[in-house]
Amino acid sequence: MKTSHCRSSAFLLALMVWLGAGSVRAQSVSLAEYRGQTREIARKVEALESHPEQAAKLAAEVPDHVTVAAGAGEITVSYKNLKDDLAAFSRAGPQTRSALLRNLRDYARSLDQAAAAYDKTGADLASARNQLNQILSRKEFKQVRGPTARDALLARIYRWLSRLLNRLSFGTGSNFDWMRLFIYLLVGAAASLLAIWTLRRLRRPAEELPPREIIPFSPSARSWRAWLAEARSLAQQQDWRNAIHMAYWAGISYLEEHGAWKPNRARTPREYLRLVGGRAAQYPVLAALTRKLELVWYGYAAAAESDFEETLVQLEKLGCR
Repeated sequence: MKTSHCRSSAFLLALMVWLGAGSVRAQSVSLAEYRGQTREIARKVEALESHPEQAAKLAAEVPDHVTVAAGAGEITVSYKNLKDDLAAFSRAGPQTRSALLRNLRDYARSLDQAAAAYDKTGADLASARNQLNQILSRKEFKQVRGPTARDALLARIYRWLSRLLNRLSFGTGSNFDWMRLFIYLLVGAAASLLAIWTLRRLRRPAEELPPREIIPFSPSARSWRAWLAEARSLAQQQDWRNAIHMAYWAGISYLEEHGAWKPNRARTPREYLRLVGGRAAQYPVLAALTRKLELVWYGYAAAAESDFEETLVQLEKLGCR
């Protein structure tokens, strides 16, 4: 008989199996009935001191398994170890029966003690679950969610891949960690792509800026209304290219008057765009004005009345009304 059957682990050593092992045939009892059964077994084990010849009969009376209906479900408990120990006791000589009987007593008593502890744990768990539900119902946990169906599916795929790759062998008889190799290859590929992208960015020629247009004064030295009036005058002459040019400077003068940057008469259109910054509300409007200016003024693209009207619309969005 194994001497490792101690009180703290006897109930676990009884090979508890959660319901699902349908092939096990066992009688079903409540937890209270199970505790009564273990007390009866303990009483009969105590009686073996006076009647050791009853050991074989007791071993035959004890069922192989018993299914206990606990609060969290049904648990199948095996009495195999107890029956084996009773059989060993019935065959043992008088000189060894004393030690075997002491172990049988401890084991039988521990079954009931473990069942009582399990019953108390079930009540404690119910109280703890109620407390946990109260905590999780607080507002700070409203957005907390468990794993989704997608997360569960990915986890199953990863486990399947891990088992599949670990079954493969590398070399002669030595197991090779294919999953680790696979991860290293992925990391290496990602690092290589990042390095290639960085090199291409560094080797790309610098963006060509439009020619620097130096005006004899800062744009805000002339009111944006004056710029816009000149643009409309040129538009009446159907000089769409110069009209769009003057309209652009009206927008720059407006932003400069409102403190978007410090006046400087030697900036390029792209430099003005960078000074505004991509997060500013005026950035999309100024970007549209800049593209139109670059196409018509610096790129010598054909300009029409519709281009000038589009520029005026952008100026109104900017605030030039």
